[in-house]
Amino acid sequence: MTQDEQDKLQAEQLAYAKVLHWSTIAGFITLVVSFAAYMAGRALPPGTIYLQVFRFIGATAFIGYTLALWQMSIWYRRSWSLTIKATIDGLVYALLTAGTFGWLWPR
Repeated sequence: MTQDEQDKLQAEQLAYAKVLHWSTIAGFITLVVSFAAYMAGRALPPGTIYLQVFRFIGATAFIGYTLALWQMSIWYRRSWSLTIKATIDGLVYALLTAGTFGWLWPR
C-alpha cells in the first residue's frame, strides 16, 4: 500500500469516527429529550405557564444529562475536573431544552 493510499484510508477512518461520535451524541440527546417530554406530558396539562414547564423540563433534563456522570468519579476514579466540566455542559443542554419546551408548550 502506498503512502497516498494509507493517508486516504486514515482520512476515511477519521471521518467515519467523527460521524459515529456525533450520531451517538445526537442519539443520547434525543433519548433525554424524549424522556423529559414524556414526563412533562404526563405531569403538566396544556396551557401550563412557561416557568412551570421550564422548571419541570429543566430538572428532568438535567438529571438525564448529568446524573450518571458523578458515579464515574466516585466509583471509577474519573477526574473530578472532567466530571464538573461535563456537568456544566449538561446544565447548558438542560437550560436549552427547558427553554425550547417552555416556548413550544401547547397553550
